[in-house]
Amino acid sequence: MAENQRAWPMPRSPFQHPRARRPLSGSDHSGTGASTRDDHEFAAHVARRRQELQWRVVERLHEMNLRHGDVAWERRYRRPLSPYGIAFVFGLKGVVSAATKLWLAGPEPDDPADLLGALVEVARSRDQRKPWDVREQIANRAVGVADDATYLGLGMSLLDTGTGTWTQVCATASSALQIPGTMLFVAGAPDGPDGQRAFVADRRGAAGHNKVSIWSHRALSTPALLSRWPYAQVSLDTLYREHGVGQLLGWMTALDHEVRAAEAGRRGFS
Repeated sequence: MAENQRAWPMPRSPFQHPRARRPLSGSDHSGTGASTRDDHEFAAHVARRRQELQWRVVERLHEMNLRHGDVAWERRYRRPLSPYGIAFVFGLKGVVSAATKLWLAGPEPDDPADLLGALVEVARSRDQRKPWDVREQIANRAVGVADDATYLGLGMSLLDTGTGTWTQVCATASSALQIPGTMLFVAGAPDGPDGQRAFVADRRGAAGHNKVSIWSHRALSTPALLSRWPYAQVSLDTLYREHGVGQLLGWMTALDHEVRAAEAGRRGFS
C-alpha cells in the first residue's frame, strides 16, 4: 500500500484555526494585562469551536451507523445490505454533513479492505484535467453537502464488530435495537504535513446499554468530563494495531489522500 507520491495537496482544514491578527488600539501599550486576557479568551473560543466541530463529526458518523443498522435489519431478507458503508465528511460554517454510500450485499467485494482498495483505484484513475466530485463519482447520497463545503475526512460504518459478524448478530438479535456497530474516521496521513487525526468507535446495542466507546488519536481534544461519550487518547500505532482495523485504516488513509487532492483540484476549477 506504498504511495508513489508524497505530495499532499490539502486545503487548510477547518480543524486548524490560525490565530487572527489583532490591530493595536492606537500606540498605547499600557493595557498589556487586558490584551493578554483577550488573547486567552480568544484562544479558549477557538478551542471550543474546534472541539464542537470534532464532536459533530463523531455524531454524524454515529447517526449513519445507527441508520445503517436499522435499514440493514429491515432489509435482511429482501435486497440485503452489505455490513459496511462509507462517508465523505464535509464541514461548512460549523455544520457537518456527509456524502455517503451503502452497498447491496453480493455483487461488491465481501471484504471492506478490497472495496476500499477498488475505490482508491477509481479515485487515482480520475482525469486530473477535469473536476472530479466524490459526491457524484463514489457517493450516492449527499443531502445537505454544499458545493463550497470543505472536506474534513473519511468515515466508515461497519456492522461487523467484536461481538461478531453481521450474519452472526442477525441470527441472535430480535430487533434493530440489538444491533451493534463500529465507526472509523481518518483525516490526513501519518507522514503528511499535519500528521493524521483518526478514531475508532464502538457502539453497543441495547444489551450493552447503547454504550459508545472511542479511541482517538488527535481527533478529539475536549476535556474528558465535558465529553458526550468517553474516549481515550491513544498513539496512532496503538489505534492501528490493537483494534483489528489497521488494514482498513491504511486503505482509508490512501482514499482520503486521493479525495483531498481531487477536492483541491475541483476547487481550482471553480
